[in-house]
Amino acid sequence: MTQAAPARTKIPTKSPQASRDGTVRRPAGWQKKTTAGTARSTVIASGNGGAATRGGGEVIELEYGITVYPARSEEGRWRAVWFESDTRQQCEAATEEKLAVKLEKVRTRLEADAPNMKKPGTDLIAHYLDPDRHPVQDRWSRKHADTQRRLCERFAAPVIDAVTCQDIKTGHMERIVNAAPTAGKGDRVRRMISALVTAGIDAGYLANSRLAKVHWQAGDRLVPEPGVTVAGESGLWVDPAEIPSDGDIGKLGQALAAGAHGDRDELMANTAAYSGLRWGELTALTIPQVDQAARVITVDRKVVEVCGQLYLEAPKNRKHRRTIYPRRTPAGYPLAERLADRIEQARAEQEAGTNPLGLIFPSPKGAYWRSSNFNRRVLAPAYTAIGWRDAVGNGRWTWHSLRHVFCTTALFTWKLDATDVSRMAGHGNYRTTLDMYVGATAGVLDRARTATE
Repeated sequence: MTQAAPARTKIPTKSPQASRDGTVRRPAGWQKKTTAGTARSTVIASGNGGAATRGGGEVIELEYGITVYPARSEEGRWRAVWFESDTRQQCEAATEEKLAVKLEKVRTRLEADAPNMKKPGTDLIAHYLDPDRHPVQDRWSRKHADTQRRLCERFAAPVIDAVTCQDIKTGHMERIVNAAPTAGKGDRVRRMISALVTAGIDAGYLANSRLAKVHWQAGDRLVPEPGVTVAGESGLWVDPAEIPSDGDIGKLGQALAAGAHGDRDELMANTAAYSGLRWGELTALTIPQVDQAARVITVDRKVVEVCGQLYLEAPKNRKHRRTIYPRRTPAGYPLAERLADRIEQARAEQEAGTNPLGLIFPSPKGAYWRSSNFNRRVLAPAYTAIGWRDAVGNGRWTWHSLRHVFCTTALFTWKLDATDVSRMAGHGNYRTTLDMYVGATAGVLDRARTATE
């Protein structure tokens, strides 16, 4: 028999307390649901009963401070009250089962202490890209921040911008990563998703770490099989075929010398190949950074291009370092002598005002080179002339291949220790150097052949 109270009862303004005698009493007509078809309602049925502090009737208290007010008539509505982010929240439904469905999401947020899960995916992305979420010493470089912004705009935003964070599922993340056109781009998107999920969990936008467990799938696209590596090798391993020989560097230098800037571009290629400077570090190189007596270059800056603007900032990983360059390269190029001559020229240009920054390798206007301009005007003709590129621009080696030349030369020609090479190249640690250039399987066949003789 139902109670005679009105169909809509007043929700108490304070958190209700349990009944004084401790007995668990259920409102009239209430029954615990245990069948498979109503399994969700056990979320409510598992609570403890008690009397409301105001307005009469009874309540059901659930974990995480959720209080349920059962319907007080057959036409009445079920209600729930809880506190989230120090704010009183409530919801209601026509039946116990419908209220239980709503409370499942509430319980997930309260259990994870994740109030931002009610916000849309666009807020999650904005939080991920917000530079202020990192301590100052750990903030992204401009280049990395721009890359992450582009990945989010192109792949993540179209899928989850309008989706409530709590409703983001693994399927959404699969759609994001599979929108990438290639395996390489897919791996970048996958890493972005992993970082996005971690940031979302830390800030209370997400609660499910499995959202990051997605991988790029080729589907019906006709692409080379991705992820093929040598058994036992690290994914960082650089195949020797990806590294130009000393003779190849010599040919590149000669082709560059035949170009518009002559010997300066030849010197630039040899400096990159035998000092290990990255492109941005090389184009930012100034006179004071080169110690000619010690043949040491101090790497404390780089140039990056972000959205068409050039910026001068700290090197990769914000780590300054020093590296060496040889008197002569293995192919016989007099690197130390040519670099000394170029430094004198740069001083004269600086005094004359045509190279105000004192750059070793300035653009034709005496400023920082843009990589796109250098590639188009200088490298492309040289690459084609020596066969590094075919008619449509495809080729095995790039400017970054010159860094591989430095590392392998230092390890196998100069016989330097991997820890020393790691520091000069600016790797995170010497393990990276070993994984990239020495490998785990080096000498396997020789050892096996000796053992089986």
